[in-house]
Amino acid sequence: MRPPAIHAEGLWKTYRTYRQPLDRLRERMPWNRGKSFAHQIHALQDIGITIAPGQCVGLVGGNGAGKSTLLKILTGTTFPTRGGYTVRGSVAALLELGAGFTANSSGRANIFMNAALMGRDERDTKEKFKQILDFSELHQFIDQPIRTYSSGMVARLGFSVAVASDPDILIIDEILAVGDMHFRRKCVDKIMSFREQGKTMFFCSHSLYDVRQICDKVIWLKEGRIQLFDDAVTVTNEYATYENQIIAQQDARVHEIPIADAKVVHAKAEEHARVVEAHIVDPKTGQLRNRFSPGEPAAVRVHIKNGRRHEKLALAIGFTRADGTLCFAPTTQMDGVPIDFNEGVVTLTLPEVKLLSGEFVVPVWLLDAHGVHRFHETTAAENLIVQNRTKELGLFLTEREWKVEVIVPGPAAQKAAPVGKGGPGAATP
Repeated sequence: MRPPAIHAEGLWKTYRTYRQPLDRLRERMPWNRGKSFAHQIHALQDIGITIAPGQCVGLVGGNGAGKSTLLKILTGTTFPTRGGYTVRGSVAALLELGAGFTANSSGRANIFMNAALMGRDERDTKEKFKQILDFSELHQFIDQPIRTYSSGMVARLGFSVAVASDPDILIIDEILAVGDMHFRRKCVDKIMSFREQGKTMFFCSHSLYDVRQICDKVIWLKEGRIQLFDDAVTVTNEYATYENQIIAQQDARVHEIPIADAKVVHAKAEEHARVVEAHIVDPKTGQLRNRFSPGEPAAVRVHIKNGRRHEKLALAIGFTRADGTLCFAPTTQMDGVPIDFNEGVVTLTLPEVKLLSGEFVVPVWLLDAHGVHRFHETTAAENLIVQNRTKELGLFLTEREWKVEVIVPGPAAQKAAPVGKGGPGAATP
């Protein structure tokens, strides 16, 4: 069994803060010996994690939860107050924007300085300089001072230097939050390539959609402690529920629509992957139809043109209530259905409509094969109208079974405990 790539046990990080600068001096006075004027803030409290080689672990939590502090400790940028950790393999980290760069030096000079900080020699950096420059696409700015760069340009340069080192472990802290969508897509593609190579990654982001799509497991930090460490879907769902509760308490209205969190990628017209049209149809006849009853089959037919000829796509179709609530949104990527053509039609069939009465907008998202980048978003030409002819209440109609166990018989008790069924196709009184 291979040893873990990252192991930490009992990590604490405590900062001492003072209400006023004079308190530092007062604390050192002989007559105040043994007396502290400092207030302790525990950024991390008893953190224990084990990450296997090849795992991609996400890190989520609110501002001040301790995410950046944990990453800084694992990269050696800062040290824990107590506890220990082990990191096996070479590490490339992208933490604070511009960290490791000198503002008055050129991009060219900073490439060599940043690479040296990662432990690479000058000869190796010279060999990979063209690769770094091509990936960053900063050719005409490379000899300009870093202080003249935008935040997106700095992110480009930092990411390009980090991935060129081909590290065993890649640690990323919110680097995808800056920069244009084109470069963001290059970054995600590189991250996915690292995953396929079996690299270990630590990915910190406020985008739950990105975390869910990219990571195997996720750590949720809250007030410096691990609230939950489990598979990506479980943790992001729990964290989203927690965040929504916080927002609801502030009298705000929130609707989490994960697919809509994907970022739009702009491309030249001839490179567009797009939805030509989308319609709701009767799966039995193939004819347009948008009114159904619960339990009936329904389908959504989507005509797609793929201008990105050498790239596979994914399709997501949602069903959204009038108040904005996303009822469900199946995707071809999650269901293992590849879309690999220049032009074609994809049909989603629902064997039984489980929704109850209401009118539902049907958004359609055309995504890349990883489900991260959104190339096109539209809606079906028709809304789905569900007409419930029963007395069922709620949003969904599901199969169910009732069983009554008699403990104390009533005056009209039956000899055998009755069993009843309900749901699609069942009789409703």
